[in-house]
Amino acid sequence: MSQRISIEEILHTYEKNRLANKRILQERKEEIYAKIPRVEELMTEKKLSYLDIAKRRISKDVPEDTCQEQSNTRLLTEEIKGLLLEAGYPEDYLEPIYTCQCCKDTGYVGLEKCGCFMEQIIQSLYLQSNLSNILLKENFDTFSFEYYNKKKTSDREFSPYDNIVKVVEKAKAFVQAFEDEKNNRGNILIYGETGLGKTFLSNCIAKELLDKKHTVLYLSANELFETVLGGYLMQQKKELEELYKYVYNCELLIIDDLGTELNNNFVSSQLFEIINKRELTGRSTLISTNMSMVELRGRYSERIMSRLIANYTIFNIYGDDIRYQKRKKAIHSNYTG
Repeated sequence: MSQRISIEEILHTYEKNRLANKRILQERKEEIYAKIPRVEELMTEKKLSYLDIAKRRISKDVPEDTCQEQSNTRLLTEEIKGLLLEAGYPEDYLEPIYTCQCCKDTGYVGLEKCGCFMEQIIQSLYLQSNLSNILLKENFDTFSFEYYNKKKTSDREFSPYDNIVKVVEKAKAFVQAFEDEKNNRGNILIYGETGLGKTFLSNCIAKELLDKKHTVLYLSANELFETVLGGYLMQQKKELEELYKYVYNCELLIIDDLGTELNNNFVSSQLFEIINKRELTGRSTLISTNMSMVELRGRYSERIMSRLIANYTIFNIYGDDIRYQKRKKAIHSNYTG
């Protein structure tokens, strides 16, 4: 994935939204003024009243009749709303239009970035990585259970098929928790051998939450530790600052293929920092790995493993390699065809 985030481009998008919404509002005014001239008179009177009150406040000349003027302004507003409703328009038809009501299309609520700002940053990353196209193909609607064997073996409580059905049900419940809860929505650890659908399932969850306007950051372990954390903390690459912040601030961080990154003290300390801080702030994390629980315990510190075991819902996916089954099926199809 290209890790370039252009804040200037995002701010330019806000500017374009503001201009587009102003044009829409102006067109509405022209439409209403032509149909209901009285509304234009009231809007002019209301504007003059606001200006007069503002001038007096600036000059600190605030006489007793200012409250009366404010009351008159409210009466003008109510009359405008009544005329609009009478003509079949919504009462707020001439109110300012905003793409985001929270930040009024500025990107900021006070000194803090608005949630829509974070959405744009992550959307920008997905467009760069082509992940948005992948999510169109890999989601709950396209998830197939046909490659999971329905036969139960003696060493497992459930067959691969019954197990994946339960896992997918729990994954959907995890998605629903994002709608029902504001914080502490839970965490997930998915482990199992290669080719069993761990990344596919992660993509399913990502797609559902992105569609519901939640902020999801998806990084492979290599991208997270070598490119983002290593680039920002070790190499001081300032262009990675925003991405580094969203590793901690996004609603769901997905770390794919944990265990494929270089294993050293820097990685171990940063992984603990991410798990710990995101847990303390009530933000969710999803980790997928090809390693078994025994292998994870041998690779990572006890304090990391204790948090994973205590605070994560653990999904173990098992069965036959799906990629191999698909290749075998394709070869057979070509041969018999």
